[in-house]
Parts: sequence; structure tokens; C-alpha cells
Amino acid sequence: MIGPAPAGEQLCGAIGEPEMMEPALEGTGKEGKKASSRKRTLAEPPAKGLLQPVKLSRAELYKEPTNEELNHLRETEILFHSSLLRLQVEELLKEVRLSEKKKDRIDAFLREVNQRVVRVPSVPETELTDQAWLPAGVRVPLHQVPYAVKGCFRFLPPAQVTVVGSYLLGTCIRPDINVDVALTMPREILQDKDGLNQRYFRKRALYLAHLAHHLAQDPLFGSVCFSYTNGCHLKPSLLLRPRGKDERLVTVRLHPCPPPDFFRPCRLLPTKNNVRSAWYRGQSPAGDGSPEPPTPHYNTWVLQDTALESHLQLLSTMLGSAQGLKDGVALLKVWLRQRELDKGQGGFTGFLVSMLVVFLVSTHKIHTTMSGYQVLRSVLQFLATTDLTVNGISLCLSSDPSLPALADFHQAFSVVFLDSSGRLNLCADVTASTYHQVQYEARLSMTLLDSRADDGFQLLLMTPKPMIRAFDHVLHLHPLSRLQAACHRLKLWPELQDNGGDYVSAALGPLTTLLEQGLGTRLKLLAHSRPPVPEAAKFRQFWGFRSELRRFQDGAIREAVVWEAASMSQKRLIPHQVVTHLLALHTDIPETCVHYVGGPLDALIQGLKQTSSTGEEALAVAVCCYDDLSRLLWGLEGLPLTVSAVQGAHPVLRYTEVFPPTPVRPASSFYEPLQERSSLLPRLDKPCPAYVEPMTVVCHLEGSGQWPQDAEAVQRVRAAFQLRLAELLTQQHGLQCRATATHTDVLKDGFVFRIRIAYQREPQILKEVQSPEGMISLRDTPASLRLERDTRQLPLLTSALHGLQQQHPAFSGVARLAKRWVRAQLLGEDFTDESLDLVAAALFLHPEPFTPPSSPQVGFLRFLYLVSTFDWKNNPLIVNLNNELTVEEQVEIRSGFLAARTQLPVMVIVTPQDRKHSVWTQDGPSAQILQQLVVLAAEALPMLEKQLMDPRGPGDIRTVFRPPLDIYDVLIRLSPRHIPRHRQAVDSPAASFCRGLLSQPGPSSLMPVLGYDPPQLYLMQLREAFGDLALFFYDQHGGEVIGVLWKPTSFQPQPFKASSTKGRMVMSRGGELVMVPNVEAILEDFAVLGEGLVQTVEARSERWTV
Repeated sequence: MIGPAPAGEQLCGAIGEPEMMEPALEGTGKEGKKASSRKRTLAEPPAKGLLQPVKLSRAELYKEPTNEELNHLRETEILFHSSLLRLQVEELLKEVRLSEKKKDRIDAFLREVNQRVVRVPSVPETELTDQAWLPAGVRVPLHQVPYAVKGCFRFLPPAQVTVVGSYLLGTCIRPDINVDVALTMPREILQDKDGLNQRYFRKRALYLAHLAHHLAQDPLFGSVCFSYTNGCHLKPSLLLRPRGKDERLVTVRLHPCPPPDFFRPCRLLPTKNNVRSAWYRGQSPAGDGSPEPPTPHYNTWVLQDTALESHLQLLSTMLGSAQGLKDGVALLKVWLRQRELDKGQGGFTGFLVSMLVVFLVSTHKIHTTMSGYQVLRSVLQFLATTDLTVNGISLCLSSDPSLPALADFHQAFSVVFLDSSGRLNLCADVTASTYHQVQYEARLSMTLLDSRADDGFQLLLMTPKPMIRAFDHVLHLHPLSRLQAACHRLKLWPELQDNGGDYVSAALGPLTTLLEQGLGTRLKLLAHSRPPVPEAAKFRQFWGFRSELRRFQDGAIREAVVWEAASMSQKRLIPHQVVTHLLALHTDIPETCVHYVGGPLDALIQGLKQTSSTGEEALAVAVCCYDDLSRLLWGLEGLPLTVSAVQGAHPVLRYTEVFPPTPVRPASSFYEPLQERSSLLPRLDKPCPAYVEPMTVVCHLEGSGQWPQDAEAVQRVRAAFQLRLAELLTQQHGLQCRATATHTDVLKDGFVFRIRIAYQREPQILKEVQSPEGMISLRDTPASLRLERDTRQLPLLTSALHGLQQQHPAFSGVARLAKRWVRAQLLGEDFTDESLDLVAAALFLHPEPFTPPSSPQVGFLRFLYLVSTFDWKNNPLIVNLNNELTVEEQVEIRSGFLAARTQLPVMVIVTPQDRKHSVWTQDGPSAQILQQLVVLAAEALPMLEKQLMDPRGPGDIRTVFRPPLDIYDVLIRLSPRHIPRHRQAVDSPAASFCRGLLSQPGPSSLMPVLGYDPPQLYLMQLREAFGDLALFFYDQHGGEVIGVLWKPTSFQPQPFKASSTKGRMVMSRGGELVMVPNVEAILEDFAVLGEGLVQTVEARSERWTV
């Protein structure tokens, strides 16, 4: 999707852009509430931060409800989905409403503003072009081109100061409180023809400039600055903030406006012209009598200033006594703010949704007795089903024939919503693309509300949707001044005349139309059309030199456009080619001025020689080889039992291996051959050979009653099958095989597969436990759980995620980026492949309030957000693979989770096949490691989003992937010579060592060395020897540093025991012999254990004491 460019360079941007909304309070009850019954007891002290069920006495549990409680329940049932939703909405409204204390402080500030504004001194009358009376350094907040204009100006204090907008209505929301104040300019300032040629807007700007100069000198104000209303640069406003502790309490926006009934409404209709071409363009009127082009936007901006008070009166009448309507408006403003729909030029503001509520009340689609939640639903339903770009709506009930028709407004504006006068289009500033985005979000929100999901409130109103996380492709036009040339190329003179020379506003509509036409409703590698012959010329004109005649497989010869894309990653970036081509062809905006954000993160998952690919093609080649091997196993002859199923159980086979394997052909010069075992041994004088990891495949055999019932006997029979399998594959298909008691390694087309024979009843046999009396019972054992996980659950998960990849091609890139980041933070050892794959899958299966990601970049940003904001302590992450879990089953899972929370892992991930135990997180992470990941994700997300949204370019995108090393007590630096995956590092080295692979393709009869990774073997030794004293962290993808953290308990003196002196020394304290870690000896042991691999051991002594 293509999103509008950010408003950072559009003059001063939109005013009052909200910051991220503060989260609602987690709890709803007051602390310190006393227990009302002595029978209320706790079985055990609750875990810190863990939600606990409230225990009531029998009398409290069965007490009859009061009338008030019954009415509350009835109201909840009618107006809300559930009691929980009602509580959530009420808590949110409490959070965003202004407290009475803050209202009093704002009222006091408004009184001070009023007193100072009316005391600003007058200025004698001068010509509009004579602005010498302005003090030095004071700038007029208006682009005065052309400068020459008729008329006179004098400053007089406002005739009336009126508070307008949402503050008086009680619908303004925190944290950004904006109070709009209308300053009615005295009639003496204005002249009869001030509606022409920007005279009114020039006077309005001079009025504000004089006000700003005097108010800026007042110590009451901490900030005095200009901004622009809805991005319209003809209508500046003055922003005032108090000084001191209340600086962020409120922003007062001053809007000068004309006296009532000063302008004739008939002169401001959308079909009228009030900016003469002869004045604006410096050209004499055409002699052919052609009419002046209408200036609908210019006219609307004048009308807006005349209607400020009438709109306030209408809103006050309709919303004044209906608290439910006010709550609904507040919820809608939160909804808009979280989606950034009210920001920037052409935004859908809170004022518009307030007027939309008034319209729905007047048409009886909303009743004044409705709750805020019902108002929210009704408005979202209306937006989702009503296209105001086609069928406008009106608040006007008059049948006056002199009023313009809706068709006149549709001809002039993209979106039409008329006020009660029938002359002012409230949505004049809303662009068509923004309204379509509002519609799109409303449809998503209604789908979410209709699903009645437990977390619907959180997803709808509490989850922000910034552009960089919502759109797959973002393009920055930089500098924006290039749009001026685009306006000339597209001949947008009437639009420039209407918008007061604002080339951004003038070009925005035509640009979005151009790109929509070019990108179409869907994007394909081959963009072609089947138009009638007369339209072929139009097609060629639109696409320029890119269009060419092509013959298709059905024999048709058509004009077509071909976009070059050799890999999946390049196909994802085709919109970049489309947009830059169309902008250069039709608007003279060169490619150098288009900063495209769509694939900068791809480099993190690209292989050494795959700069144009992110590995999907290499993964597909490996999967194809696996499919061929599966067919060979199915057709194998000579096995005592036939193969009943072949299932993959490796990340490669579900497209989530960070760096996909490539066919290997080992060079004999790097190895010593072991003839008696047909194996290779790495030579000590050579660099460590390439790392080759076998891909696990589970092979199930048909059932038979001849299998033994003893666990050890089953293992022996399986070993015989592994041997026989190797023999048959070698005899019948000529494959290089190596068999062991537990698996058979098979070399096929340069890939190594590890085949494990599985017997379906073996986990059951391992569960059998015999009592002393001879009774056999079934009980889960570590061996049975491990075998069931490896032979049943892992293949099922691999199959489900393989299917997810077929539905969502971006899943592979998202999962691999996520794992690359986690491992780059040196935390990969604590999170299994499967757990991270499931977290990535959740982004596609439960994307609300978004749609599933279509690019790895967007998916990775959402991964960081999910990890950093999900409440891992009080909620399981439910990943509903294949949509097998019903809503009722998910509710049951959450209830069971709370009841058994203390027995479950810190991080709980639930799938349809694993509803209770979270098998993929049983062995980790610990609470401390998970918290560290959450903190790192929370820090990385805003940094990465800021980089990606920078129009000058993202800079060094690898910054968020570099681990913080200052938190570790010891750093063990390794020699790159013995790091087989050195080139996979975040900062890939410019040069590395040869790893003993032949570059020429061809068959190989040598089985490569499997799983040989010296840093991992070194880590195993470190953990075995010093695991009770320290934690070790490492990035398996080419990391050159091992981080060591001492365990806090390891430095506490222990009683002397001769049996546990490893790594410790004996000291005398208080007359007793105690043992403390011998740090110097331990560090020396680190170097001795890693001799040849370890370069240095760097101790950070300030981080620990003995």
C-alpha cells in the first residue's frame, strides 16, 4: 500500500498533532480496600504483578443483587457486549477526560488571555502593501505572492472574544488539550471587496502578526508561535501556551474571524471565483470571454471563519445534555488519533466526527440515550458503508432553490458533507485518499467488533497504528519544492490559484490519482491490460517507453508493461519502480527526489552472494529437494514395514531458517579422510570449514503388532530400521548415507537430511511406570514428552507454518528478521526457533487492528511492538493455527491459564495442538531474559521507526541489531578464523576466510562434517563447567563476542565443602572457612578452554566485586 507523505515539510504542518495516547490504568479497584469477611483467605502469597481471582465468602457470593445492580446489569446487557467492555470503556473515558482541577486552571488561563488580547494597542491605517509599521523581526505568517494587492489595514482590538470548539462541549481529550478561541475583527478593519484576491486572508495574517508580537513579550506565555489550520497556509492561527509547570496543560489557538453577516454567502458558493487570474498570474483577461475558474477551496476557507459560532451552537444543542453522545465523540477521537487519521493535511478531524454524530442524530440513526460504545459502533458502521466521495450528505433541511446542489459540491470537492446552511462543505479539506483510509479502517474495526474478541477493546482503541507499521511501502518526496515543477508539468494553474499558491495541496490529488491508476487494484510481475484498440494509445501514453507489444500464451497480442524482478524481494519492491517511473514521466519529479522506504531491512537476511534476494528462492530449492526425497522414501522397496508418512521438522522446511542452506561440495584439501568410517576430519592448519546443519525429517512406518512392548527393545528395532534405510537408499538411488542408532544422514543434491524413524506407540510405552505391586500406570516422563514433541508436535507445527507461508509470502521474511534480531541481541539460546516462529505467525493470524503484513519490514516492526507491549505475565499468546480454536475454546484456555499460572513457563504460547503446556517455551526464557528482550524491543522500535520515516534516508539501519555490550561483566572475544558463520554477522566483514567449499557445481561423494561450530562447542563446555556461576550469551550467526554475566548468588560466600571447590577459593571470614569465586582463575580457565579460538578475555571489574 502507498501512504501519503508525512506533513513534516508542508509549511508548518498540521497543528495540535497528538502524541501517543497514555495507556489506561491497569486496575479499576482502589488499593487498600478492606476485606468484608473474615473467611477471605489466601492459599499462598500471590506472585508479584500476577492477577489473582477475588475470593468471597458464601454470604457475599449468594447475596441478592440490589435494584441499582440489576439496573446496571440490564443496561450493560443492552448497551455493551460484556461487563468487561463496559469497564474498559469507562476507564478509558476517565483517562482522556479533563479533571475539574485542570478545567479551573485552563479557565483561569483563558481569562488572562482575554484580558491581554483586548489590551493590544491599535495601529493607524496603512495600505496593505505598506508593512513598514511591523517591528523588525516580525514575519507575516503568509506567503504573499503576488505581493501587490489593493486595500487598507489597521489594527483594532477584537470586538468579541469567544471560546469555540470541543472544550466548551466537554469532548476534548487528553493528552493534547487544544482550546479554540475566535477573535471577531472589528468591522472597521474590513472593506466591501475583501473577499477578493486574498485581501481578507492578508488582513487576517497581519492581525495575527501584530497580536503575536505583543503577546510574545508577556511573561504569562511560555510559547507563542504560528501554525496552520488543517494544513491550509492561507489560514494561520496563533498558538499560546502558559509558562511554567502548566506549559503542557493546554494550547490556546487564536482564530481571527469576520463580523457576522459581513460576507455575502452567494459570493462564496463553490462555483464562484474570488481570485482573479489577471491578479494572480499577472496575465490580462482572455479576450474570448472564457469564464474565470471557480475557487471552491478559497471560498470555503472564508466561509469556515463565518460559521465558527453557528457550528458551536448546533453541537451544543445536539450534544449538550446527552452524555452518551459526548462519550461516543471522545471514543471516536481516540480511534482517529490511534490511526493518525486526524493528522496532517487533509485529515479527518475530531470536529468532523462530532458533526457526523449530529448528522446521524438528525437522521435518527443514533439516539440521544445511546451509550458511547453504541455511538462508536454506529458511526463506524456508517463510515464503513457510506462513500462520501460518491454520495455526499447534508445537515441542511431547507428547500431553498437558491442553494447549490450536492452535484455542484461533488464537482468541486473530493468528499462532500454539507453543514446546516447548505453552503459550506465541512469535508472540503479532506482528501479522497484519507477518506478511503477512514473507510478502510472503519471496516476493519467493525469486523473486529463483530468478532467479539476478548481483546477487541485493546486492539480498537489502545493500539497505535503509525504509518510505518500500517503501510508496506512508504515514499518520501524530498525536497517538496519539486512538486512546484510537477504543478507546471500537469498544468495545475486553476488548483494553484484556488489554493493560494500551495503547490503541495494543488498536486496532492492529481498525484494520488496518477499512482492509483499506475498501481491498480493489485500488483503483478507482469502488468497487462485488455483494452479495446483505441485505448492502446492511451495505455502507451500513460506508461511511456515502458509500454511494449507482447504476445501472451493465449495468442493475444497486447500492450504490456514488464517490471524486472528476479527474486521475491525484488517483486515486493516493484511499487518503487512503478511510482518513480510515473512521477518522472508525468510530473518531472526525478528518482533522486523520491526516498523510498520498503526494503532496507532486507540486507540483514541476505546471504553472502545473494544481494538481490532475501533467501526465499534458496529455501524453495531446499524444500523441493526434500519433496524429491519424500517421494523416494514413499517408493522404497525392501523395508519390512512400508512408509506411512514423511514429515519435515526443521525451520528450513517451514521457510523460517534465517540463512537458508546452500548445496555443499566440500573441498578435500580442508579435511583428513577417515577411510574406515567414510568420514572427514577438519584439518587443524586450515580455517574452520563451512557450517552444515542437517535438516530433520520424521519418517513414520505403518502399524504392526510385531513391535516389542519394551522401550529398550523398541529403540533397538528402530536402530535396525535406520541401518536398513541407509542400505536401501544407497542401493536403489545411489545416495550417500551414514546410519546411526537414532538417525540416518542422507546427502542429496548437496543438502543433508537427517531421517528419524518414528514408532507411533513409543511415547505411550515411555509413559508406562510400574509400581512395586506390579501395577502399570501412565505418567508423563521427560523422555516421553521430548519424543512426543520431536516426532508428533514439531512435524505438525512445521506443516502448519509451511501452509501459512503459502498464504502469506511475507511470513518467511518476518520470522527470519525477528530471529535475526533476537539472536543479534545475544539472546537466541534462550528462545527456541519454534517459539519465535509462533510469535511471528501471530502477526499474520491475529493482525488486528491491522491487516496481515505484506512486507518483512512492516512485520518486523509489529513484532517489536508485540514483544514490547504484550502482557506475558497475565495472558497467554494464542496462535490459532488453521483457525481450529473456537471463541469459546479460547475463553476456556485463558481461564485455565489463570488458574494454573504458577505452574506454567514465564512465556506461554498456546496452539491448537498445545493448549495447556506451552511446550516450545518450557526450557526458556527465564523471567529476567524475557524482561531484557521486552526492554530491548521497546527501545529498538521508536529508534527504527524514526530512522525509516526520515525523509533524508534511514542512515545505518543495522544500529538496532547491534547488541549492547556494556551490560556484561566479561567479554570473550573470538578469532574469526574459527567462526564458520562469520560472514552472517550483523556487520558483515569485508573479507573472511575460505571455508573449504568448491564453487563448481557437481555431485559429491563425500559426506560433509555436520554441525561443526567451534563457538557453540566452546559454549557447551563453558556452561557445563561454570553454569552455576555465570550466564553466557552469544550470537550464533557470526558473533565474535561471548558476553558473560555473573549470577548474583554466585558471589555470596558458601560454607567450605571439599566436593565443590571448582572455580572457588577458600577464605577465612569471621573465623570460619568460606568459599568464594576465584575470578582470576576462572578468567584464565576461559582462555585455556578456548585455546586457539579465544583471542582475549576482557574483564570489566567495575561491574562485580568479591
